[in-house]
Amino acid sequence: MNTPTLRFKEFSGEWEVKKLGTETTWNSGGTPSKQEESYWDGDIPWISASSMRGFKYFDSDLKITNAGLSNGSRLATTGSLLLLVRGSMLFNKIPVGIATKDVAFNQDVKSIKTKPSINNEFLLYWFFASENKLLNMVSGTGIGAGKLDTQDLLAMDLSIPTIPEQTKIANFLTAIDDKIAQLSQTAQLLTDYKKGVMQQIFSQQLRFKDDDGREFAEWEEGKLDDAFSYKNGKSFENEVIENGDFYLITLNSIDISGKLKGEHKRVSKSDNSLIKNDLIMVLSDVAHGNFLGLTDIIPSNNYVLNQRMGGLRAKINIDVKFASLYINYHQKYFKLHGQGSSQLNLSKGDVLDFDLPRPCVEEQTKIANFLTAIDDKLNHNQTQLDAMKQYKSGLLQQMFV
Repeated sequence: MNTPTLRFKEFSGEWEVKKLGTETTWNSGGTPSKQEESYWDGDIPWISASSMRGFKYFDSDLKITNAGLSNGSRLATTGSLLLLVRGSMLFNKIPVGIATKDVAFNQDVKSIKTKPSINNEFLLYWFFASENKLLNMVSGTGIGAGKLDTQDLLAMDLSIPTIPEQTKIANFLTAIDDKIAQLSQTAQLLTDYKKGVMQQIFSQQLRFKDDDGREFAEWEEGKLDDAFSYKNGKSFENEVIENGDFYLITLNSIDISGKLKGEHKRVSKSDNSLIKNDLIMVLSDVAHGNFLGLTDIIPSNNYVLNQRMGGLRAKINIDVKFASLYINYHQKYFKLHGQGSSQLNLSKGDVLDFDLPRPCVEEQTKIANFLTAIDDKLNHNQTQLDAMKQYKSGLLQQMFV
């Protein structure tokens, strides 16, 4: 049967199979001469691979003038689909979207206009549902880029229902995308808010008060060495086993946001190198050093410290969550102190010399709880976002033939 697995109950009958090329009109874009200044810095967005983020195209970093449009490029009118057919991105994903205003586009992109038998948004979601098939059609160019052959694309089978059913499918999936966009915007707003408030807190522009409304004492200046003892990890790589009782903390145990990952290698024995509430720190990273100095808190005694990771154990009364947040916020210090060329490494001296000013413990805890609450909201929002994306992915596989 040429019908999808999941269908709105008011529709019946088989979908009609046509060739993509018979139901659409395709055009190629182009690049105006970069030597002609009058062609550039105009008002017309010029879409290339680098600007095909998301699936609604209305802006780009590069813009052209009407003269540039007439001398080397082409206009995709509002509602046209834009598909990347050449570029290294094609080996991993198929960038495709819809022009929500008139835009120009380059030679690596095709514009697609639908004929009256096809709802353009339905076709957009058909492309999304067909991504795996399209990825298998990508071939190499010999210079590191992938390409989609236009003739192969035009020859693809396109199963289509009536226009009313196409429209209902498109509207339903658009509503899902609107929810995804809303959740993504909330995540960005929370992230921006957290960055702003952390800047105010750690610069002491924003201070907390005690439970009676009184101001806390001034922050005490100090170094990380004043608050923590330091140790290096040892090599346990040869002792990794599948069902060991202890989790091995390696360079891959912390993600780019400074959070301890949920899955770790395991070993059968412990050297007591880590206990609950110790901090772990990344001491080695590749050239850009984006992970250098990132820390998180060990949640139990069942962890072991591997080489190229540092362990920090509090030797004074300090809120370790506050310390971890402060260190990660100032990660630039560690990136700047990384030594090496292809591999950057932190020395014990540089770690312990890090400036770690401290408010009283009560204020530390208030700061940590406040910022953790924002993280909890971010995590909850991310869980919802991931679930909605997974829901959409499942719908795409069931609502199209």
